[in-house]
Amino acid sequence: MSERNVHIGGNATGNAIVTGDHNRTTLQFRQAALPEAGQVDIQAELRQLLALLQGLQTDKRGKIETALTEAAGDAQSAAPDREEVGQAVERALGYATQAADFADKADRIATHVQAVVGWLGSNWHRLLPLVGLTL
Repeated sequence: MSERNVHIGGNATGNAIVTGDHNRTTLQFRQAALPEAGQVDIQAELRQLLALLQGLQTDKRGKIETALTEAAGDAQSAAPDREEVGQAVERALGYATQAADFADKADRIATHVQAVVGWLGSNWHRLLPLVGLTL
């Protein structure tokens, strides 16, 4: 058996990288078209995201709610800090992905994550793969 290494010099989102002999894998992503930031009602999207994530089968509901409440509060200011909002959304999604039924509901969640990422900007494209999206 030989050692197998994979080196990626950039982003590999949307790719399946497998080492070994005779391995097979499946990768399912949908391509996202992000809205312009000005077209997104961030408060409405965060409310919808919270409603969907609270419906998951998880013991992390309180943490998800806290994170998205923080995000909504940060987004409400006159000059919102998008990094703060993004970190809170990322934290909520991190908890949510651990839910037993997250994969079953990812399509519905993806619509709102797509809008939130459009509002947040390119630094936050990394949230898209959490819900099966890529650019």
